Amino acid sequence: MENSQKLYVKAGLFLILALCPLYFAIWYHSLILASILLTGITSFGLFFVTKLIQSNTKLKNELRKNLYIDLNTKLPNRLKLLRDNKKLDPSIESTLIIINIDSFQNTNNFYGHNFGDKFLKVIGEWLSNNLPPIDATLYKFEADIYAILIRVPFNEYNLKKYLKKISMKITKDRIICDEVEVDTTLSIGAHQGKKSLLKLASIACKEAKNKRLPYMIYDKSSHKEAEYHHNMTMNHTLKEALAKDYVVPFFQPILNFRTNEIEKFETLMRIKKEDGSYYLPAEFLDVAKHSKIYSKLSMSLIQKAFETFQISSSGFSINLSYLDMTNIVTTTFIIEKLEEFNVGPWVIFEILESDGIENYEAIAKFIDQVKSYGAKIAIDDFGSGYSNFERLTELRVDYIKIDGSLIKNIHHNEETKIIVKTIVNFAKELNIKTIAEYVHSEEVLECVKEIGIDYGQGFHIGKPKPELPISAH
Repeated sequence: MENSQKLYVKAGLFLILALCPLYFAIWYHSLILASILLTGITSFGLFFVTKLIQSNTKLKNELRKNLYIDLNTKLPNRLKLLRDNKKLDPSIESTLIIINIDSFQNTNNFYGHNFGDKFLKVIGEWLSNNLPPIDATLYKFEADIYAILIRVPFNEYNLKKYLKKISMKITKDRIICDEVEVDTTLSIGAHQGKKSLLKLASIACKEAKNKRLPYMIYDKSSHKEAEYHHNMTMNHTLKEALAKDYVVPFFQPILNFRTNEIEKFETLMRIKKEDGSYYLPAEFLDVAKHSKIYSKLSMSLIQKAFETFQISSSGFSINLSYLDMTNIVTTTFIIEKLEEFNVGPWVIFEILESDGIENYEAIAKFIDQVKSYGAKIAIDDFGSGYSNFERLTELRVDYIKIDGSLIKNIHHNEETKIIVKTIVNFAKELNIKTIAEYVHSEEVLECVKEIGIDYGQGFHIGKPKPELPISAH
């Protein structure tokens, strides 16, 4: 029986050693204690129990200490800040500063992760040596983020002075890691208050990074907190929309001025709400473009548009952003659907002129691909920003959609009329068709016809609807 017990103890020890080495010492001592008590060696057992408790207490304290420390930099971590935050005096305004290293990912990728870890230590030491001249604690968060908590009052003038100082100083100091000098800049956000320190300082840091500012102090009157809450809620709504198939195509008619017939329809995205109403693109598109869900929304709309017009005699257009045309998943999906539905000669892909196209080579490649299936290309919102006439020939454009800002008051504004006439004449020289957006009245309709525009689109001609008219089938 004793041999069997020993065998079980050894087997248990081996299993624990293999599965959970971190707690091996605790379990090992516990098993020995159990063995001692079972064999009845009481005098030695009491002595050993005392030693065991002391050993376990020391190990638990060590584990608890490591729980609140960043193992790389040895600085207190986010969990420690959250703990310290609970102990702040609620009657005093504290200050939290969030610091993010710019372009750290590039440094990490170029030099390797070992170098990256050492570099984070160097920055931690630099920040430790440049803390504000007041009671302040430096913390190391995840990735390349640090935080400074100031528990005592620190007026805004001194805070701005400090933030300006460190953001300038780090660009002048020689930041050296493993004998490599790394040009370093920081994005810094700060918040002063009695609550929501971490959330609002993080928002300020993100704003500073997005706007490429060295630092930003959270503005309580900016309503950024409400904006971030809206973005998070909308992001969840969009995920739900995909899961429940709530992405709905709406179709707005495009009138051919020469034949006076509805010849095409623009496909527009809507998100259905639980009550049966719809979210407009202005409410969700910006949020979608800043998340990974955007390409899925685009592909859902493309799928439904192709399905609709596969059995229709009308032409149709779909808006594509720069993100769509440079996303290999989206472009591959489009090519596959062009082959599956065989709607190439009826589809027009609209490219936003205001999108700020950077990689024309990638866009030109995509255009060549879809044109091989008979598809056409339109430049949307032409005239809304810097309209590059030279690019029209490079991108082999078939249509120009003149932006609504130029059309809506064209019947009252002679200068705008001259601009539109210039665009139309230029387009005719290149054999490019023109479409007037925002045709909202009979006066505007007659004016754009007179100028020589080929097509019109707007509420006066027809509003977007979730179904095609019977005549379009």
